[in-house]
Amino acid sequence: MTSKYESFNLEIEDNIANIILSRPEQLNSMSRKFWVELPEILEEVNRNSEIRVLIISSTGKHFCAGMDLSAFDNGVANIPKEKRPDNARIGEALYRSARELQEYISKLEKIRVPVIATIHGGCIGGAVDLVTACDIRLATTDAFFCIQEINIGMAADVGTLQRLPRIIPDSKMRELAYTGRRMLADEAKESGLVSDVYNSQEEMVNAAKEMANEIAKKSPIAIYGLKALMNYSRDHTISDSLDFNALWSGAMLSQRDMEEAIKAFVEKREATFGKMADVKNFDEAGN
Repeated sequence: MTSKYESFNLEIEDNIANIILSRPEQLNSMSRKFWVELPEILEEVNRNSEIRVLIISSTGKHFCAGMDLSAFDNGVANIPKEKRPDNARIGEALYRSARELQEYISKLEKIRVPVIATIHGGCIGGAVDLVTACDIRLATTDAFFCIQEINIGMAADVGTLQRLPRIIPDSKMRELAYTGRRMLADEAKESGLVSDVYNSQEEMVNAAKEMANEIAKKSPIAIYGLKALMNYSRDHTISDSLDFNALWSGAMLSQRDMEEAIKAFVEKREATFGKMADVKNFDEAGN
């Protein structure tokens, strides 16, 4: 199944979804439409009980050139000075806009399925925000990462500065943020930003699909639990995380899936797990 959006294509096959950035002529830059469509697609993936893994890939020369700044002109410069909002109101509006974009990126962490990002060419600015919110990152030998915001006179504000130091050493992250230099694929692997580097995009995407297929064979509720527990543990103390782990296990440990996994192991076959329960939207529930 394939769904076409303006900025993306969504392909779903064998319990695996693939979101494909599909504006190669614009270097897959993050236009206004990108930000409108991204949460819609992620919600579609999250509610589809058949989907167990999500891959994010891209088209063209670069994975993503980051924010399309021309699409985010607030128009204030064109308003006569006497009619402009005061600085406090402009600042508050910019604050709300940044928080909205942050939430769209955070949705990648919050959806129940693991997200694998496959990066080729440039991963610049807002694209770094995006991939750092994914569970697993793979790259090609020609890939590079750039915290571009400092090069245009601003600080990154959609998640890079918060997530990247939890992935790579803090000193390395600060160097990249202050200088705006490119981190090449080999350095990204050495620093732990990506798991593996591949010679071609085709080889990388095939590896991502193989990895996704392996994950999709596992209990989907256990995979959801792993993602929730690892994210919680990253952001909380060990004591709080252990307590959350115990509560999660008490509420959502699937005896049926455990029995099937053990039985399949004894019988030397692949386990078969049921899909997640379907959840209707509120507007569907009353129909």
